[in-house]
Amino acid sequence: MALRNHWIALLLLLSLSLTVSVAAGAEQGTVLSEREVRATVERFLAEKLAGRSWETTIRQLSMPQGVRLPKGVRDLELVAPGSWDGWGPVSLALVVRVNGVVEKNLPLRLVVEARTEMAVASRQLLAGTVLNREDLQLQRRDVAQAGGLHVSSIEDVVGMKLKSTVRSGAPLRSNQLDKVPVVRSGQLVTIVAESTGFRIAVTGRAKSSGGVGDLIRVENMSSRREFPARVLDSATVEAGF
Repeated sequence: MALRNHWIALLLLLSLSLTVSVAAGAEQGTVLSEREVRATVERFLAEKLAGRSWETTIRQLSMPQGVRLPKGVRDLELVAPGSWDGWGPVSLALVVRVNGVVEKNLPLRLVVEARTEMAVASRQLLAGTVLNREDLQLQRRDVAQAGGLHVSSIEDVVGMKLKSTVRSGAPLRSNQLDKVPVVRSGQLVTIVAESTGFRIAVTGRAKSSGGVGDLIRVENMSSRREFPARVLDSATVEAGF
């Protein structure tokens, strides 16, 4: 009888130990799930890219596995490099707070695909080509294909000149474009200056070349003074006071 009581006591003790162990494990909280992190990333992208007509897809999300957190109100914050524009590969920091206290600072690795409408070449366009409307068409492409330098409006680049060849079907990049000079160095121009209540116009000579909107150096033919002026059209520049 004494031996039987001893075994019963031992079993009760083991049972109590097991119960305490399970309860302690439950108090440690839950594992941070990839689903929760992915939802946080999607909200972050929606906020960062608000106002852009981009369609984003998370192609890759790498994070530490099995991260346990204590019970409580959980808040996840993403910290991205200031230079990241919301597309392509990036390393982020995930700050995890529970009840307002920072519990974890975790590394994340993302690859984000972002698609939007951009100008692509309708045919092969050689360097030096002055673009017209028929040279380009709008297609929805991955922003990475243009290195983030895509052109969203065809009208904005019509009349500009290519600095390099663009193959047929390739996205046009903004750094491949140059303004066509409408005023050339040595050309006679009309220099206009306006202020409240009056406008003057004098004859001048361009000392440098430039397209519409560019600042160039001009010389007043009467005073022989040189100063900057903005190109308005092929014969007129505007000087400020």
